[in-house]
Formats: sequence, structure tokens, C-alpha cells
Amino acid sequence: MRDLFDGLDLADSVTIDAHKWMFVPKACSILLVRDYSALAATFGHNEAYMPHVTDEPNPVDVTLEYSRPLRALKLWLGFKAHGAHEFRQAIEHDIRLARETYARASADPHFRVLPTRPQLSIVPLQHIPAGMTDPAHISAHNAALCAAIIEDGRVYLSPAQIDGETWLRPCFTNFRTDMSDVDALFTVIDELGHRIENRG
Repeated sequence: MRDLFDGLDLADSVTIDAHKWMFVPKACSILLVRDYSALAATFGHNEAYMPHVTDEPNPVDVTLEYSRPLRALKLWLGFKAHGAHEFRQAIEHDIRLARETYARASADPHFRVLPTRPQLSIVPLQHIPAGMTDPAHISAHNAALCAAIIEDGRVYLSPAQIDGETWLRPCFTNFRTDMSDVDALFTVIDELGHRIENRG
């Protein structure tokens, strides 16, 4: 999996939403910057009630907030309790589920997928009713299907807009998700997709 992040060390800045793929409660985000001075130049100040008594960087100079909760504690505790290896395994598991979802959809004539398999956790796909070829109708069908899936409540996914078309957007970011959830996803899509198809 490390090769997916080749070149990351060349970035000027990197943001990570730890409350997504690091499995901690919202909100917990990380901002890594190569040049700390750019943040200080943007947010820095020296108010009388917020004295800078040393030349050391002051955290208040690199954020919009003057005071904030200790959001990083939950992430630190997760690493302390489980270690980086457990996080890595959970993320690799999610990627395997995403790739299995892609493979199953690719092999089914009632689905359309993007030309390349997912690199990370999101698998855009469209349900294609039999005989439906018009992209506008397929897009409308998938918009209705996504709304029906959310209302149904057995599985959850959100819509995605790709080149003006609506796609279903399964996203795997929960270490408790397993192949039975992938099975349920396809069952629900097939069931509700055919129900919408027969109504139309």
C-alpha cells in the first residue's frame, strides 16, 4: 500500500481527515506543512492579551482558533492502544473490499464502473437497467436509486457526480465492514434498482 503514496514527501502540504480513515470520532483532522512560516505569515499576530514571550513558534499563530479542544487525543490514544500496524491492516482491508466491489460490478452486465479499479476506498458505479442505454436516463435512474437506498436504510452510500452523470458512491472506511456488507450492498442495489426500473 505504501506505493500508493509515493511522492507525498514532495508536497508542500498534506491534509488528513483522521475522523474518516483513521477510525476516530469526528472531528479530527491533520495538516502537515513543509514551511511553517507560511501559516505564521497568514494567521500570526501579537495581541497584548496573547503575549509571545519567546522566539519559539506559538500554536496560536498557525490557526484560526485561539483555543480549541484536544482533538488529537483520540487519535493519539488509538495509536497508543492499537499501534500503526492495526491501522494499516484496517485500511488495507477496506481497500480489498473496494476492489472486490469493483470486480463484482465489472463482471455484472447490470453495472457500469470506471475504467480503472479503485486505488483507495471509493468505488463509483452505476446500476444499468436492462435495455437502458441513454446516459441521461441511466443518470436519473441512479439518482432515484441512491435516494431509495438511503431511505431504505439497510446500507448507506452517497451519490457522486462524474462528468455530469449521477453515480452510486460506495466508500469503505469502517474496520467492521466485511464481505457480508458487500453482499448486502449488491442485494439492496439489485432489489431497489429493479423496483425502480419496473415502476418507470
